Amino acid sequence: MKTLLSALLLLALATSVAYADAEEVYRTVKPDGTVVYSDRPISADSVRVQVQSRPTSEARTAAEAGGANPSGARPGAAGGDEALAAAREEQARLRAAACEEARRTLATYENSPRLYEQLPDGGRRFLTDEETVQARQAARQAVADYCEPDGPN
Repeated sequence: MKTLLSALLLLALATSVAYADAEEVYRTVKPDGTVVYSDRPISADSVRVQVQSRPTSEARTAAEAGGANPSGARPGAAGGDEALAAAREEQARLRAAACEEARRTLATYENSPRLYEQLPDGGRRFLTDEETVQARQAARQAVADYCEPDGPN
């Protein structure tokens, strides 16, 4: 479930527009190798990362610089179409990565007889049967959301 949240965070960061103030983002590599991004440190191994974004169109760049659009084109015209196409391409790439991660997670959840959550002290808490069923259902839903053509955009 946390990997799904990580993928969603990455998607949000990749498709965002420039911000005046950068938010704090922390990167943590879990013992199983899973990378988690969050707005606060998860463990002592969490590292603060700097997230930078940039404008997605020539019109936005010109507006921030206080000048006219250098191409002379209407904002949202060809330059904006290229930026939109690039953003959609990036979104498709991120969605494919999220789909792959969701499929791996589902395979692990389906093939593991017992599931657990990692505790902050490094220990494990095994999920109850009901929690395991819920985790597997959530993993199936993640695959449906990211891998099906009619899933969320």
